[in-house]
Amino acid sequence: WGGMINGIMTLSGAWHKLKTDPILRFLIVSLSFYGMSTFEGPMMAIKSVNALSHYTDWTIGHVHSGALGWVAMISIGAMYHLIPVVYNKVGMYSTKLINTHFWLHTIGVVLYIVAMWISGIMQGMMWRAVNTDGTLTYSFVQSLEASMPFYLMRFIGGVFVVVGMLIMAYNVYKTVRSKDEVAHAVPVTA
Repeated sequence: WGGMINGIMTLSGAWHKLKTDPILRFLIVSLSFYGMSTFEGPMMAIKSVNALSHYTDWTIGHVHSGALGWVAMISIGAMYHLIPVVYNKVGMYSTKLINTHFWLHTIGVVLYIVAMWISGIMQGMMWRAVNTDGTLTYSFVQSLEASMPFYLMRFIGGVFVVVGMLIMAYNVYKTVRSKDEVAHAVPVTA
């Protein structure tokens, strides 16, 4: 958590930049997902919590909060920052497209992981339910049927993420192909 807090507190005194810089938003929100994932992982290792979450969609939600929330978002933010530098461009083709990508990705990841958390907890509860005679109250198929609305929500979240990545691909293409290059400074000789 120290790394997350250190990363977020780097903005101390400059929080106003989050309003205008979508690349910075990618980086800060990724650190928030990192903090959430690293709290959730050890919590899921607690025996009583693990008894509920093991083999359920909750675990899938946890993994994707780390993969799509932390790793993907910090990588995307880094790429948006580095691509103009590597290709000697003034900046990315469109900040508006970066902003659109940020919101699509963030909303998509939240839809995805919340759907899996709810579905996973529901599955864990259904699989633990027993009748008075000791038989299972719900079959595995019934738990899958109950999970279907959450799978639809997960799919919609995934579509948001994919559309955001397609927007990024277009933005990167237009940036690399643009003629808008940074003027090089003339070296000063001693």
